[in-house]
Amino acid sequence: MSYEQQLVKQLPDHIKESVIKKNNKSKKWEYGYNEDYDVVVISKTGQIEDIIEIQNLKIALPKREEQVKSESKKWEKEAYPKELSKIKNVSDWEAKPEHFRNKWYDYIDKEFKRRDEGLWFYNKNKYIYITGSHFMYLQWSKIDVGAADFRESNRLFFIFWEAC
Repeated sequence: MSYEQQLVKQLPDHIKESVIKKNNKSKKWEYGYNEDYDVVVISKTGQIEDIIEIQNLKIALPKREEQVKSESKKWEKEAYPKELSKIKNVSDWEAKPEHFRNKWYDYIDKEFKRRDEGLWFYNKNKYIYITGSHFMYLQWSKIDVGAADFRESNRLFFIFWEAC
């Protein structure tokens, strides 16, 4: 007898594909609970893709846009730029020359976008969505053993937490 997890289910037919495409085209999916389709939209882009159910809560995940690809096909924390490691506070940042700050604005904006919207990454031959909070935990937090590892149980917790 093999184990079959029952905590999360894919709901491919919960909303008609034509409705999803129509609303995605005009970016009409609003963040929060959608009473018409009994689903919590956790997308902040106005577009959705997969719909899952965790503990009877139906959750619409954001459409795949930005994707982090990894050669090892698993989550890998990105290296922190050494040039930024010496900056400890806003005063240090403001003391840097303008050309230095201009060089890092795109990097900082990308990290803030990931913190706000979450991201998709390639894991064991499939794309996986993680929320912005989960991204911050994986990328920027240190736990007693160093950097946190990706765990599916944590991913489901963060998605459920975002939806609540």
